[in-house]
Amino acid sequence: MSVLLFLHNGLFRTGLLITAFMGVWGLVTYFRKQPSSGSFRATLVLTEALFIVQGLVGVLMFVNGRRPHDNLHWLYGVLLVIVLPIAMSYVSGREPRREPLVYGIAGLFMAGLTIRALTTGH
Repeated sequence: MSVLLFLHNGLFRTGLLITAFMGVWGLVTYFRKQPSSGSFRATLVLTEALFIVQGLVGVLMFVNGRRPHDNLHWLYGVLLVIVLPIAMSYVSGREPRREPLVYGIAGLFMAGLTIRALTTGH
């Protein structure tokens, strides 16, 4: 296994765990009627950075001749990078109470996209 593939797979596992965790954390925060914490927001930023790095590793793999099994893999990768900015633009200027709900749902959606990306990448 190449180093890039090993790194891409490791980022997949990390991304799946962090998005599932972020989804549950956001929903629990919302149902407890608490505001988003700085830690929660920092996790969102780290999650976005993780998927950007994973995408860059994927592009390097492509340049080196590795191709995904299904071209839908590219769509899922792009969606994983843009979901959080879309969620952020949705909650911006709105009721702060909804923020953890929106990010929680986005996290669970991203966890599903991550699993789906795995099935199209091999």
